[in-house]
Amino acid sequence: MDEVRTGNLQATIARAADFYGAESMNSFLDSMVLSKYAKGEKAMWLGKPNTLHSFTYVPDAGKAMYLLGQRPGVDNQVWHLPTAPALTGKQLIEMAAGIFNIKPRYMTVNKLMLQMMGLFNKVIGGTAEMYYQYDHDYVFDSTKFEKAFNVKPTTYKQGILHLSQTFFKA
Repeated sequence: MDEVRTGNLQATIARAADFYGAESMNSFLDSMVLSKYAKGEKAMWLGKPNTLHSFTYVPDAGKAMYLLGQRPGVDNQVWHLPTAPALTGKQLIEMAAGIFNIKPRYMTVNKLMLQMMGLFNKVIGGTAEMYYQYDHDYVFDSTKFEKAFNVKPTTYKQGILHLSQTFFKA
């Protein structure tokens, strides 16, 4: 952004929280909670379930990127893509369990466990370096984007419900 400020470059930075709602299963919420509940299995939660965590719904991120590309006047800024207000892991687990109509059973995964799991799964292994986001509150604020584009993020309940009916077919 230093080059942007000096006028040598035109750029826009779009940031998002952890993603959910993609078929790639690269999201820990998708792979370790939602897909587990869709199969009636016990979920796994990274870090402390009583800390707040933000997730960006992939369809919202896609729409936001499109909107950023359509409005030249928003260039040379940093934008946080639409993201619903953070919930605790426990709140998300209970919500997902309710949607999948199962008991909110889960185990927590600490950093050492994550590193061990990463020996067998590279996606999970790559998450270990970001563990600080799961051990402390991870709150993402997209108010600037929401106001500038008159957009509201999909609520977690709406997003998880949609995924349960389409991708996970509860």
